[in-house]
Amino acid sequence: MSSAATPVNRHPEIPDPGCLPDWEVGEMPAPVPFDRSWKTFVALIGPGLVMIGGTIGTGEWVQGAGVAALYRGALLWVAPLAILAQVILNTEAMRYTLVTGEPMFTGFMRCRPGAMFWLGLYVLLDMLSWWPALSGLAAQILIFTITGQNPDPELVKIATCGILILCGVLLCFGGKIYNTLEVVLSGKVIFVLVYLLFCTVAFVPASVWGEVVSGMVNPFRVPADQPIQWVYVGAVAGFAGIGGMSNLLASNYVREKGWGMGAKVGAIGSAFGGQEITLSHLGTVAEPTPEAEERFNKWWKYVKRDQFGLWAWGSVIGMMLPCVMGAAFLKNNYLATNTGGWRAAVALAQDFGAEKGPVFLVLTLICGFVILFPGQFSAMDGIARRWCDALWSGSAMLRHADGSKVRYLYYSFVFTYVSAGCFLALKGISAPKMMAISGNMANLAIMTCILHTLYVTYRFLPKRFQPSTGKRIALVLAASFYAGIFFMGIKELVPKILDGSLMR
Repeated sequence: MSSAATPVNRHPEIPDPGCLPDWEVGEMPAPVPFDRSWKTFVALIGPGLVMIGGTIGTGEWVQGAGVAALYRGALLWVAPLAILAQVILNTEAMRYTLVTGEPMFTGFMRCRPGAMFWLGLYVLLDMLSWWPALSGLAAQILIFTITGQNPDPELVKIATCGILILCGVLLCFGGKIYNTLEVVLSGKVIFVLVYLLFCTVAFVPASVWGEVVSGMVNPFRVPADQPIQWVYVGAVAGFAGIGGMSNLLASNYVREKGWGMGAKVGAIGSAFGGQEITLSHLGTVAEPTPEAEERFNKWWKYVKRDQFGLWAWGSVIGMMLPCVMGAAFLKNNYLATNTGGWRAAVALAQDFGAEKGPVFLVLTLICGFVILFPGQFSAMDGIARRWCDALWSGSAMLRHADGSKVRYLYYSFVFTYVSAGCFLALKGISAPKMMAISGNMANLAIMTCILHTLYVTYRFLPKRFQPSTGKRIALVLAASFYAGIFFMGIKELVPKILDGSLMR
């Protein structure tokens, strides 16, 4: 039984709303015509660019480069398969928002047995993403760049807390928080891709390129002289693209960008400059008419261009370039010797600089910081955003709040994340080890999200907007891939955690 009465004049193609109150019903907005003007180009820069900026190089800088150096490119095929699985999930999450204006997490809350059950389950799946691994790695790079010496562990803890606080402050500006993300993360993408493309094209031999590309496309290539450590291979899959529950942000960004029915519900305003921006608690579903279907199909072309054309290829390149650098220049196999510690964040810069000169040491350190700091900024926003949206729609008490108050809920999660991150940083847990654990657990989280998304798009979308049978099969295959990778990683991860070897 629905938690809200079903309207008498309800369109027969609109499903009942499940465990949350009913949607409003509205007309599907017409998409912006693609006329090749600069204004139109900016309007159609979609979630893909922000998603690339949030994730390009983050896990790849440590885990990808380390695995590439350890196995000479073998086993990297998990990365493009993971990205393909994610783009299938991303587009289906975006489908739901195009039609309802709600992020996919709200769709999860509509499912039985109810919002509180799903909130509890996903909190458990999301807990390890709260570890401030990226700020810890960024702190290591920052200290080494300034001092030129191995960072003192206590100083790393303090710098990690400072970076977390700075990320929280930056999220306070921009009007719509999404606007701040676009500016920061677009700059990151341009700098990182230009620098890494120059270094890999100018200095990496063709034979190394061949090893990495072969490893990314050949699943039958296995390392000849090293035992496979699935903990780290699983972490590469977990950090390739976005990974974990963060992929669901594709749907949140559709709403923030105002695509499809997202234009009907509003956005999350920033602390400064966003006072007039409001956000509806629930979505507005498109009235299922032939005209709406035609408009949806046009929006869907933008989604495919954004995800298959921009995000997927950007993610593959973002994984491949650090792996090429790692295979060519990373000499210290810290993944094999378990000596990652602080050096994992700066190892590539040190080894590359030792071979090509001090200027490349400094530039590569800067590149690493530019990768990791905005990555932490994006991770913080992602966690605050998805849990803000989940409670904003899933909590009966919060659904009575004024739409302009959503930013207070959002910033309460930002504050909680910064506080929890500082606590964990002061505990001194190794950032590379955090990434190995959270990367593997991200595989379980994304598998769950894929299967849940499959159900939501079948259960809550009008039939004319639902995915095809082929797309549903693709979702099942994507979930199966992540289930297999998670199983292989967890078999090694649990004994290492129990005997303490992973954390040493």
